[in-house]
Amino acid sequence: MAEEPKNINTGEDPLKSFQLAELSTKQKESPDFGLKISKKIWGYTTTSLGGYFYNRNAQYVINRNYANGIMDVRTMFQDRFQFNAKQNFIRLDWQTLQIVNRIISGLVGRWMQRGEKIEVTATDDRSQKNKEEQYAQLEFIIENLDQLQKLQDATGVAFVPKDDLPADKDELKLWKAQFQRLPEEIENELGCNDVLQSNGMYDVVKEKLLHDSAEVGFVGTYTWMDEQGVIHSKWVKPEDAIYGWSEYPDFRDASWLGEAPSMKISELRRDFGKEFHPNDPLALTEEQLFKIAQTAKEWSFNTNLVWNNLWNSVYLRPYDEWNVRSLKFELRTVDSEPYTVTNSTISDRTYVQKGMPVNKKGEPKSAPSPNQKVIDDSNINIYESVYLPDNDILLRWKLKENMIRPQDPKEIGNAEYSYSFYMYQNYLMRNLAVPQKIQAAVDGMILALLKVQQDVSLAIPPGWVFDETALQNIDYGLGNEGNKSVDHARLFLQTGKLYYKGIDAEGNRVPPPIEEIANTGFAQHIEAFIRTYEFWYKTLRDELGEDPNLISSAVQPRVTAGNVESSLSMQEYATDYMYRAYAECMKMTARKVSCLLKDSIVYGSKAYRNIIKGEYTTWQIFNTDIKFLPTDQQVSQFDMIIQNAINSTPELALFLNQLQAMEMVKQDVKLGWTYYNSCIKKMILWKQKTTAENTQATGQIQIASAQAAEKAKQETETVKIDGDLAKVKMEGDTSTKNALSVMFTSFYKDGGQVPPEMKPAFNAWVENIMLPMISQNEEQKATIMQQMKEAQQKPDEQGEQLPDNEQEQIQPQQQEQIAA
Repeated sequence: MAEEPKNINTGEDPLKSFQLAELSTKQKESPDFGLKISKKIWGYTTTSLGGYFYNRNAQYVINRNYANGIMDVRTMFQDRFQFNAKQNFIRLDWQTLQIVNRIISGLVGRWMQRGEKIEVTATDDRSQKNKEEQYAQLEFIIENLDQLQKLQDATGVAFVPKDDLPADKDELKLWKAQFQRLPEEIENELGCNDVLQSNGMYDVVKEKLLHDSAEVGFVGTYTWMDEQGVIHSKWVKPEDAIYGWSEYPDFRDASWLGEAPSMKISELRRDFGKEFHPNDPLALTEEQLFKIAQTAKEWSFNTNLVWNNLWNSVYLRPYDEWNVRSLKFELRTVDSEPYTVTNSTISDRTYVQKGMPVNKKGEPKSAPSPNQKVIDDSNINIYESVYLPDNDILLRWKLKENMIRPQDPKEIGNAEYSYSFYMYQNYLMRNLAVPQKIQAAVDGMILALLKVQQDVSLAIPPGWVFDETALQNIDYGLGNEGNKSVDHARLFLQTGKLYYKGIDAEGNRVPPPIEEIANTGFAQHIEAFIRTYEFWYKTLRDELGEDPNLISSAVQPRVTAGNVESSLSMQEYATDYMYRAYAECMKMTARKVSCLLKDSIVYGSKAYRNIIKGEYTTWQIFNTDIKFLPTDQQVSQFDMIIQNAINSTPELALFLNQLQAMEMVKQDVKLGWTYYNSCIKKMILWKQKTTAENTQATGQIQIASAQAAEKAKQETETVKIDGDLAKVKMEGDTSTKNALSVMFTSFYKDGGQVPPEMKPAFNAWVENIMLPMISQNEEQKATIMQQMKEAQQKPDEQGEQLPDNEQEQIQPQQQEQIAA
């Protein structure tokens, strides 16, 4: 047994001594010290009537009974109906209203439709610097994309990433805000969500936590890592949770947290038995486990089970599944460990040794040497205890293994509990859950329903009053004998007809012998109790802040969507703080999972190597937060808006991928709207560019058309001028030809001939003008030319002139030919 710390007064409060005394870690791990503290905390948790945990659990029982519809209505209300153990004259059905169960089921059902996931962000300086460098590189590429593309085409070296780049700086900012993630962040996030998913934190355990939040106002989990580096997280039952005083809903300032669950004997054997922990001095033998089983809830004194040595080796024991009470808690304290720093005068080196200065024999020195200095290293540590109160056995008391330390090196001296507790609206360590808030209203509604049931049970049906004397005095006058045997009451009930003499012998009116009794007085009572029920129902709505009918209709909207949406948005504020309690508990649990996940990878565990491929380093710091996924209503609203936008503007489909937008909005509504706005912006810019291009093309067409018209006009004018010039030329040629014809004709007018100097011009005139005029084709032209040559040669061959009279006869013939 460890030595009792000498500076502890055993008569003092062990918790105070533990927290305030200057003790080493080894001294604080003393089993005697742990046993005293465990007894002290067990005394806190098991105080009798009037204690905090007793009153808390008593209220929890009431809340659970109301929420699950198993409250004892007979015990609650029989005195109000004067019921007792004596003779009672009416029987009531005490199973009445179950509205609390419906309210909580509706709330939990609505919250279960919401999705959430853990988001991890690297907050260390180096990771932030890597993100900034990545952003600056992309910004440079976007600004110089054309030049880099030309350089890449010219050199063949890749300067532009193959992945899709943001189109402009606005999209780059969107990418930075929503998409820029480091590989380590993504892997850590996948790991955290995988651990929570595998432990049921998003389905089965989530539903239990939500019921706890609504029914008792307290949620809790316990997170730890085993020897193989596998991380576990389990639900803590609120009735079993124990804790110290705290001013915060998340118990951040509590000095101890824990639980008092029931443990099976088989679980004790596995975690604390000699069979599995042979080197643990506090481990339990099988005989000790058998004695512990005698304090179990299932123990019976008339059992035939007795201890024998066979229980040491048998595979299954009949008491393995028996349950015993236990106490588990974690205690946080500040430990200060001294370190001796020695500056060697011989080797000029500095040595650091844990503990106070000692001499060469290992004995403590009375004072440090001149070259030594004692430095205290203070850290926050977590001590873990497991205690069996019914047997007064301490099973564990030591520093917590795999203690959860913050990832930030600046806070490495801090430590966090394995327990994650959250109590919303914490005031003096109490709060109000749903059943407690509406208990008075529900009781009033139950009483009104019981009173209605009582009135209905005592209600008298409508009846008739028969005056026998009047019936006997009915006289049919001169009727036959058969009329005297008529059963008048039966005749009336069957036919509704009644014949009687309405005037007596003195002439007075006689009332009808049969009259109806209404018996409707109870209806007014029932109406009054119905109004009472409605009053308490309105009180319930005011207390709850929601209309239970709207809760059920909101799950499957049947009324106008706008009315449901506006009503829900106003009323969710009244109860959603209960859902946020679950979210805060999940956030704390995820932070612990992230710390343990990093430790598991850094220290060589292969449990999560299928998820985390990279290597963590000590300088990386990850911060976790819970991210609420959009509800089905938000996704449907977003889908409807996108569909309407595409229907009204079909061009939007060129820029907006509807499937991608829906996947984005399922993860983040803001991200989906940002993507939608970005696509709208792209479409507007495209429209502006297209309009400008169309305007430019239209202007160019108009200019080309004007130029073509002007050119055609110029060509027309040119043709016209050319025609006028040709006409003038033709007229000039015609005048010249006429003048030549007149001139050459005038030579033969008086029998003369063409002068010799004009002979070449005459021949050209004859060949070019006269002959084309009188010849039909080239052949005829050639014939005439030949004849003319022969005619010219004949005078030369004869050598003599014809007589004057023959010459005169020839000239008229030539003139006629010329004229023709």
